[in-house]
Amino acid sequence: MRAAVALALACTAAPLAAEAPPAPAPAPALTPDRTTASVEWTRLKAKPGERANLANFIIANWFAMDRKATEQGLITSYRLVSSIDPGGSWDLLVEVGYPTLVGYDHPETREAFEAIRAAHTTIPIKGKTLYDLGTVLGTERVVVLNGTR
Repeated sequence: MRAAVALALACTAAPLAAEAPPAPAPAPALTPDRTTASVEWTRLKAKPGERANLANFIIANWFAMDRKATEQGLITSYRLVSSIDPGGSWDLLVEVGYPTLVGYDHPETREAFEAIRAAHTTIPIKGKTLYDLGTVLGTERVVVLNGTR
């Protein structure tokens, strides 16, 4: 009898255990308090001997525009990260936080940022521009689920 009861309980509980937990509710398209909803990572590979110059180029140019974008509420944060692996697939990573899930692809963000870009005058580093210093390997967007920013 005990075995039959245990088997019956196991059979009725099995479907419940197999069900997936409910998916979290999707985040709103635009966070009302301008917190970071998504982050875009752009990885760059420096040309030999140009890692520091490429980093200085990013700070002098991309971050000059990102400061303006932050002031306008288009982005929530930006930072530059360096790989510690000198032979790795990438050298520098630019991280930009956005208050929307679609990041730069949000039409108003794209339009406003293009205006910032058009007004910016490129500052060469040691006479070199981005493509003299390195290569953009690609960009990836991720959704922020939790954190401090």
